[in-house]
Amino acid sequence: MTAESSIAARIAELEEQLADLKARLPAHTIPPGMIAEMDELEDALLAAQGQLEEERISPSPEEPPEGTSVD
Repeated sequence: MTAESSIAARIAELEEQLADLKARLPAHTIPPGMIAEMDELEDALLAAQGQLEEERISPSPEEPPEGTSVD
């Protein structure tokens, strides 16, 4: 699994967890623990999205840049 696909899988997992949490939110009086969990998931999601963007800009050394060949 490449670094990019690993990060993409993590993003999908975080998005699923966030969607599940939002579905469980009560209509009124949201417990502070749920708000904290949502903040943590959103922060982790933003960080993972940043990592994915960085990976796309500058691929890891184990992967040659597009258009080059490894001899």
